[in-house]
Amino acid sequence: MKSLTKPTLPKILLVEDNELQAELTASVITDSNLYEVYIAHNGIEAFTELARHERGFDFLTNGIACILLDWQMPKMDGSQFLRDLRTKELKSPFKRHTPVVIISAYGDNELRLQAEDSSHGLASAYLTKPIDESELLHVLKRVTYDNEAEIMRELLLEQRLKQLKDRSR
Repeated sequence: MKSLTKPTLPKILLVEDNELQAELTASVITDSNLYEVYIAHNGIEAFTELARHERGFDFLTNGIACILLDWQMPKMDGSQFLRDLRTKELKSPFKRHTPVVIISAYGDNELRLQAEDSSHGLASAYLTKPIDESELLHVLKRVTYDNEAEIMRELLLEQRLKQLKDRSR
């Protein structure tokens, strides 16, 4: 007997203040037919959207599978959003960190190091705008379907430690 229920697709929260960029990125993701996409235009809207997907009275991991986070936004930038998110997640022993992929228009190493800083809760990946569509979809697949968010965070940390070691030589 066939099941008539439609499989649930992973939910992606795209936090991007530029409306055109948000629509273009969301269409790339939705056109893959592998994800549901929700858009927030700043960190405050993102927390409202996350609240809509809370599970188990907010004691369990959020229903959002991955957050694509623009680093520089009005009202609440990516740095503050990530710190607040990780603080909120740590309040429940049953929650895992929601994977976050940083998106920035700046390939600047200083910004990248800040985004990868463990005091911000670490990101699973860092993508530079303009976003390469295949790289975006590959990162989302690794985070959502392959469950490699933790491994990706560790790889970013290893890269950062190597850079710091190379600088000290």
